[in-house]
Amino acid sequence: MMNETKMEKRFYTVREFYNELGGVLSRGQIYKMIEAGEIPTRKIGSKIVMSAEWVHAYLNAPCVAVKKERIAG
Repeated sequence: MMNETKMEKRFYTVREFYNELGGVLSRGQIYKMIEAGEIPTRKIGSKIVMSAEWVHAYLNAPCVAVKKERIAG
């Protein structure tokens, strides 16, 4: 019997992050967030990746209600 060691995932591609989100954000929106500096990334070869640690923290962060202000008019 072989000793199988499961390697822990260290990075997610944009496509993998999109799949983890379940389509809540489009890939285009994810790229816009990357360009705005909202998602920390690095480039490995030709791939843009984000750390698994950041992805897990993002996915497990508590939801926060956003209150929209009314514009008087």
